[in-house]
Amino acid sequence: MNSFHEFIFMGKHGAYVWSSYLMTFIVLLGVFYWFRYLLKSLRSQVKSELNSSDSNAARPKARKLKVEKNESRD
Repeated sequence: MNSFHEFIFMGKHGAYVWSSYLMTFIVLLGVFYWFRYLLKSLRSQVKSELNSSDSNAARPKARKLKVEKNESRD
Protein backbone atom coordinates (compact mmCIF):
# COMPACT_ATOMS: atom_id res chain seq x y z
CA MET A 1 0.00 0.00 0.00
CA ASN A 2 2.94 2.30 0.60
CA SER A 3 4.09 2.10 -3.03
CA PHE A 4 0.60 3.01 -4.27
CA HIS A 5 0.59 6.00 -1.92
CA GLU A 6 3.98 7.08 -3.27
CA PHE A 7 2.72 6.63 -6.82
CA ILE A 8 -0.31 8.85 -6.21
CA PHE A 9 1.59 11.63 -4.44
CA MET A 10 4.83 11.29 -6.49
CA GLY A 11 6.84 12.91 -3.80
CA LYS A 12 5.54 16.45 -3.62
CA HIS A 13 4.68 16.68 -7.32
CA GLY A 14 1.53 14.54 -7.42
CA ALA A 15 -0.89 17.47 -7.40
CA TYR A 16 0.81 19.07 -10.40
CA VAL A 17 1.11 15.84 -12.36
CA TRP A 18 -2.46 14.65 -11.82
CA SER A 19 -3.92 18.11 -12.42
CA SER A 20 -2.05 18.31 -15.73
CA TYR A 21 -3.41 14.88 -16.71
CA LEU A 22 -6.91 16.04 -15.79
CA MET A 23 -6.59 19.28 -17.76
CA THR A 24 -5.27 17.40 -20.81
CA PHE A 25 -8.14 14.93 -20.61
CA ILE A 26 -10.70 17.76 -20.36
CA VAL A 27 -9.20 19.57 -23.36
CA LEU A 28 -9.13 16.41 -25.48
CA LEU A 29 -12.71 15.63 -24.50
CA GLY A 30 -13.73 19.17 -25.46
CA VAL A 31 -12.00 18.90 -28.83
CA PHE A 32 -13.70 15.55 -29.47
CA TYR A 33 -17.18 16.90 -28.74
CA TRP A 34 -16.50 20.12 -30.67
CA PHE A 35 -15.50 18.17 -33.80
CA ARG A 36 -18.50 15.90 -33.32
CA TYR A 37 -20.80 18.94 -33.17
CA LEU A 38 -19.06 20.44 -36.22
CA LEU A 39 -19.49 17.22 -38.18
CA LYS A 40 -23.21 17.00 -37.33
CA SER A 41 -23.68 20.62 -38.35
CA LEU A 42 -21.87 20.08 -41.64
CA ARG A 43 -23.88 16.94 -42.38
CA SER A 44 -27.16 18.74 -41.76
CA GLN A 45 -26.09 21.61 -44.03
CA VAL A 46 -25.18 19.21 -46.82
CA LYS A 47 -28.45 17.30 -46.42
CA SER A 48 -30.48 20.50 -46.50
CA GLU A 49 -28.70 21.68 -49.65
CA LEU A 50 -29.26 18.35 -51.37
CA ASN A 51 -32.93 18.25 -50.39
CA SER A 52 -33.75 21.80 -51.43
CA SER A 53 -35.57 22.05 -54.75
CA ASP A 54 -33.67 25.00 -56.19
CA SER A 55 -30.22 23.93 -55.08
CA ASN A 56 -29.32 23.12 -58.69
CA ALA A 57 -29.97 26.71 -59.78
CA ALA A 58 -28.07 28.21 -56.86
CA ARG A 59 -25.14 25.84 -57.04
CA PRO A 60 -22.04 27.46 -58.55
CA LYS A 61 -20.68 25.77 -61.62
CA ALA A 62 -17.20 24.34 -61.63
CA ARG A 63 -14.59 26.12 -63.67
CA LYS A 64 -12.74 24.17 -66.30
CA LEU A 65 -9.02 24.65 -66.61
CA LYS A 66 -7.44 25.24 -69.97
CA VAL A 67 -4.62 22.85 -70.64
CA GLU A 68 -2.38 23.49 -73.59
CA LYS A 69 -0.38 20.66 -75.02
CA ASN A 70 3.24 21.47 -75.53
CA GLU A 71 4.67 18.95 -78.00
CA SER A 72 8.08 20.58 -78.36
CA ARG A 73 9.69 18.84 -75.39
CA ASP A 74 13.30 17.79 -75.68
